[in-house]
Amino acid sequence: MATVAIYTLGCKANQYDSEQLKKEFVKRGWKLVDYKENPDVFLVNSCTVTGEAARQSRQRLRKNLPGRDRPFLVLYGCYPQAYPLRTEKISGIDLVIGRLEPQELIDRIEEFSDIKPRAGDREEIVPFRGRTRAFLKIQEGCESFCSYCIVPRARGGIWSKPLSQIQEEVGELLHSGFKEIVLTGIHLGYYGKEREQRPSLERVVREILKTHLPRLRLSSLEINEVSPELLELMAEENALCPHLHLPLQSGSDRVLGLMNRQYSAQEFMEKAAHYREAVPGVGLTTDVMVGFPGESREDFSRTVEVVRRIGFSRIHVFPFSSRPGTPAARMPHPISGPEKKRRSHILREVGENLMQDFNSQFLNREAEVLVEDSLPVQGWSPNYVRYYLPEHHYRGQLLRVRGEKIFQDGIWGKEVQ
Repeated sequence: MATVAIYTLGCKANQYDSEQLKKEFVKRGWKLVDYKENPDVFLVNSCTVTGEAARQSRQRLRKNLPGRDRPFLVLYGCYPQAYPLRTEKISGIDLVIGRLEPQELIDRIEEFSDIKPRAGDREEIVPFRGRTRAFLKIQEGCESFCSYCIVPRARGGIWSKPLSQIQEEVGELLHSGFKEIVLTGIHLGYYGKEREQRPSLERVVREILKTHLPRLRLSSLEINEVSPELLELMAEENALCPHLHLPLQSGSDRVLGLMNRQYSAQEFMEKAAHYREAVPGVGLTTDVMVGFPGESREDFSRTVEVVRRIGFSRIHVFPFSSRPGTPAARMPHPISGPEKKRRSHILREVGENLMQDFNSQFLNREAEVLVEDSLPVQGWSPNYVRYYLPEHHYRGQLLRVRGEKIFQDGIWGKEVQ
């Protein structure tokens, strides 16, 4: 039986894309194996959102170069899509190819590798094997063109998945036993914007909630994309997780302008306060970039101040990474590596304190926790608070848990019998 291993780097959308690849490989008679099991084909679904992500994409394939019996190596996805000339020069890789539909990609692999499965070979595939939450990509592409971001080149124009196809995939995931689905996209807030006949994101959410899915979570939205109807749904529907991931990127209006972000820090703070008032207990998480070209110490101090005033429950801090072909890559006054590291450390400490402050309000209260890992036993509440448990529980269980104390990056709790 022809074997294939798929290694995925990057975002939830990439995770979803790899699942679709796996389904198509299996449909065509391939067997999925771990990349350590000497597969016939080893495919890396790459990421290029940062220089480090691109480096990891190259490194993962290079580990398989030595030896006569090495697999047929495929570098696929965002990295070659964004930088075709650069990736074609990487030695030792058999096929470098940008974004394609699964059927066309596998056609290319079978053509160039001369490896084809035997007729009749087939195995069952479990979607998102090893995960308790399933990702469902309903939107593709971005046209925001933030000055630091290569994603529009890597992912192309915007497209929204038809509602009927979303409903079909939700049914499949429910049948597979998933209790939480995360709606994701390259720019989720663009859903339905490219065609008048497409339903809105709010309509999609309402239709999914009719299936009695225990939990539906939204991945990431821009601060200006959270509608009153979405807030109303989040406040009224228990199955819609009260959690909004809202990328801030910077708290300095000057830097936000350089980034081509479409809001001011004051606007962001006002809207975040409104969301918190509209949905009590909502978890507000964010991404913040430090060390953008020309970011002064005053700009960074302003970012720290804004982050504290908003009171995020979790912060993903990452240093600016220059991506060739973006406007930011040509901007003057780059920030040194040590200074970016210093600023990252400061902001992460602020984030840890804010996280503890947010989590403290849930002590001595009950929460519904979806068990995700077993060593140690831990899981997530609807508003994206991590809970740790002393007892053994199976992954995928939904439990009522009482929070007892702050523990590591979450809350230590016990199941309510």
